[in-house]
Amino acid sequence: EVKDVNELMTRLAKSQRVRQVFIRNVFRYYMGRNEMLSDSMTLMAADKAYLDSGGSFKALLISLLTSDSFLYRKTLTKG
Repeated sequence: EVKDVNELMTRLAKSQRVRQVFIRNVFRYYMGRNEMLSDSMTLMAADKAYLDSGGSFKALLISLLTSDSFLYRKTLTKG
C-alpha cells in the first residue's frame, strides 16, 4: 500500500520494471515495431545509457538511434 500520490510516484520512479517498460515502449515507437530477441543487446545498451546519464531521454534516444537495430532495420514496403 501507498499512503499518497507522492509515495506512489517515488516508488514508480525507482522501479526497475517501470524503467524497462518505458525503454521498451520508446524502442517500439522509434523502431515502428515490437522488439525481437535479436534486439536484446540494443535494449540493454539503451537501459545502460539511460542509467549512466542519470535518466536522460536524449541519451536513451542516441543509444537507440545509433544501434544496429535502428541502422539496419528492415522497412516494410507495400507491394
